Amino acid sequence: MYIPPFQLRVLPATSQLPSYSDKAILPASVLSRIVDIIPESELPHPLIFKITSSESLGSCYIGVREFSAPEDETVVLPDWIFTKLLEPESVTVELQLKSSISKATSLKLKPLQLYSNITNWKYFLENKLTQYYTTLTSKETLVIEDDNLRYELYIEEINGEAHKPVTASIIDTDIVLDVVPLNDKLASEQQLEFNSNPHNNIVEIESVVEATVHSFLSPKFKPTIYKIDLSKYDSELFIKLDNLAFASSNFDAIFNVDVIAGLDKFVSLENFKYTTMDEDFLLQNRFQHGNTSKATKVIRVDLKDDDILNKLQRAKDESVDGIDDLEKFLYLIPFSWDEEAEVTLTISTCISDILEDNNADIVDTEVPEGHSRCPNCLKLISSNKLVLHESFCLRNNVKCTKCDMVFLKEIPSSHWHCDVCVDFHSDSSLLKFKHTRLYHTNQAYKCNQCSSTEEYGTFIELVTKHKATVCPSKLHQCRFCHLIVPQGQATYQDRFENLTNHENSCGNKTIECYKCNKVFRTKDFQKHLKMHDLDKIQFNEWNKTVFRKCSNVNCIKLLGTEAANDLDLCDLCYGPLYIAQHDPTHIKLQQRIERRYMMQLTKGCGNGWCRNPYCASSYNASAEIKGKPFKELIQLLNEFLFRQISTPSFPINKAHVVEGRNRLWFCVNESVSNKNVMLELISSEGEYDEEIIYKAVNEKNDEQSMRSWLHDNAIKV
Repeated sequence: MYIPPFQLRVLPATSQLPSYSDKAILPASVLSRIVDIIPESELPHPLIFKITSSESLGSCYIGVREFSAPEDETVVLPDWIFTKLLEPESVTVELQLKSSISKATSLKLKPLQLYSNITNWKYFLENKLTQYYTTLTSKETLVIEDDNLRYELYIEEINGEAHKPVTASIIDTDIVLDVVPLNDKLASEQQLEFNSNPHNNIVEIESVVEATVHSFLSPKFKPTIYKIDLSKYDSELFIKLDNLAFASSNFDAIFNVDVIAGLDKFVSLENFKYTTMDEDFLLQNRFQHGNTSKATKVIRVDLKDDDILNKLQRAKDESVDGIDDLEKFLYLIPFSWDEEAEVTLTISTCISDILEDNNADIVDTEVPEGHSRCPNCLKLISSNKLVLHESFCLRNNVKCTKCDMVFLKEIPSSHWHCDVCVDFHSDSSLLKFKHTRLYHTNQAYKCNQCSSTEEYGTFIELVTKHKATVCPSKLHQCRFCHLIVPQGQATYQDRFENLTNHENSCGNKTIECYKCNKVFRTKDFQKHLKMHDLDKIQFNEWNKTVFRKCSNVNCIKLLGTEAANDLDLCDLCYGPLYIAQHDPTHIKLQQRIERRYMMQLTKGCGNGWCRNPYCASSYNASAEIKGKPFKELIQLLNEFLFRQISTPSFPINKAHVVEGRNRLWFCVNESVSNKNVMLELISSEGEYDEEIIYKAVNEKNDEQSMRSWLHDNAIKV
C-alpha cells in the first residue's frame, strides 16, 4: 500500500542518540498514520525510511530508535546523518516508508586499522552493530563508537555484490560475516598481534612440563599460559614448581621463580587465586635449619572450594552435552623475577608423590653421646675437640646478635632482618624485596580499579580475595555476547543464578529455539534445551520398550506393535512366502521356506552386493556352505536353519522346539543391505543404543542424515 511522504522539520541531535548511527527519533503521529493505512499484521519489520533533504538531492536510509519526538512534525537525526545530507541551514526533510529493502545474507568488511582489543569481530559486531544501525550500504565506511573507542570498517560488499553499491537491512537476519585485512601490512600486523597474545596459545598439561621463564619486567617476557582440566580430578590437586638451575649457594635463585594460577585465562599479577609467592618464607625457614637442598614450591588446589565448584557448575549449565571447555580449566603462568630460569611444573593428586623431603620442618634438637654443641656457631662437635674448635670459631666466625647465624669473618651486607615479622631474616636481597612489597607497606592495600574502600593486610589477600573474584572491574569473557568486558558489581540475583552482573543483564536478550521456535531469554536457553533432552530420553526409552525388529537377520526394518504374520517378518521379507490357501498345519509354509533356503544355499541370489552368510553367491558366504554337497546342505537346513524358527510350529520342528524369537537368513535388496552396513558401522562406535540406531536407519537413507537424526533425537551411551 502507498504511504504518502512525511514532511518533517529537523531538530538538532541530542544525547539520546549516538553520533554514528542511522536510527532517528520520530513523532508518534508518523506511526499512527502508517497504522491507519497498513494493518498491523502487515507492517514491515523493521520500519525503514528513505530520507531526502528538501534543499539537496542527497538521500539515504534510516531506521527508528523510538517514536518520542515532539508532536509538531519534527524529527531528531544523529549527527552522522545530519552532516551527510544537510546543510547547516537545512530545516526540513522528506521521509518515505520503504518496504522493499532486502535482508543482508553476507557481509564483507575491511578494518581500516589494527584494533588489537578486538579478538573476534563476529561477536563484537553481533553485539554492537544492530544497536546503532538498521541498514548498511556497500562501498561506504562503517563507524562504531563504543566505550570511548572508535572503530572504522570499509564495507567491501553485501550479498556478494562487489561491483555496485547495495543497501540491505541487518535486522532479524542471519549474516555470513567475512572480515579481511585492508592490505598486506595490516595483515602482517594482525598476525603478529595474534601470535604475541598468550591467550591464543594456551597449552594443556596433565603431568609434567619443562619451560624457560622470564621476568615480567623483561622485554623478552611472552608468557606461556598452561591449563589443567579440573573436571578430571576429585578432591585436591598439587602443583609443584622446581627451579632446575638452583645452586644452594645462590640464595636469590631460590626465590627467583614463581607461578600464579587463576580460574580464568586472564590470569596476571593483578588477577590470580593461587600463587607460590608465600612459599618463599617456608623455604627460607627450611634453609635456615639446613633441612632442604631443593628450591621446590607447591600450590594446593582444593577442588571442593566454592569458587571451583561454581565454575564447574557453570560449565555444566553452559553445555547440554557435558562440561564446557571454557569453564573447566585452571590457568597457570610460571615466571621469574629477575633472571631467566629453567623450571619444571609437576601435577599430582598426592602430596607425597611430588615432595621428597616431607619432614623438612623437623629439626633434630638431640645431642648425640660424645658430642657437644658449640655455643658460638651451634654446630655439633666431638667433646674431645670442642676446646680447639671454640678457639678457632670465636676468632674467625661472627655471630649475628639478632638471629644467632654465624658468618665467616663478617656479616654480609645481604643479610637482613624484618622489622615487623619476629625472627624472620634472610641472606637474599630478592626475598627482602618480595617480603617488603607483599607484606609490609606504609598503608593497607586497597583496590585501584574500583571504588571499593575495603582494606587488605597484604597484596596477595587483595588479589585473591578481591581483584580475582568480586572486583567489578575484573575482566571476563561473557558467555552470551562473548566479549571481554568488566564483570560488574554482583547482586544477590547474580550470585543466585551463578552469573556475573554483566552476564545477567546481557542474558536478558531473547533467542529463538531452533527446535520448537519458541522465544526465550538467552540465559534460560540452556535450561530450555535440557527440557528437550528430557523429551529425547523419553523418546529413547519408548523406542526400547516397543522395539521389534524383522526376524530376518539380514533385514533392518522395524515391525509395528502387532505382528503382521506368524514368522515376525516385515512385509518385504514375508512377501515371497505368502499364499492365500488355508494352511492349518503350516506344511505349505514350511515347503516355501525350504524351497527359498535351498535356492540360496545352492544357486544363490546372484547379486554381487549380497552379504547373506547363507547365500551361495554372497561375498560373505559362510564356510558351512562353500563347496558342500547337496546332502550336507539338506542336513544344515533341517538341523540348524529350521530349528531357529520357534513360531509357528512346523511339522519338521515339532520335536525340537526352540525358545526365543525367530531367526531367519533371507537375502534382501541392495538398499536394505547398504543400510545394514551403515547400522553396523554406527553400532561399532558404541555411542548409541542399538535400538535407537535401528530407528535412525529406518528413518533416513544416507549416513549423514542418519547421524544428524541421532544427534537430534538420541541419547549417547
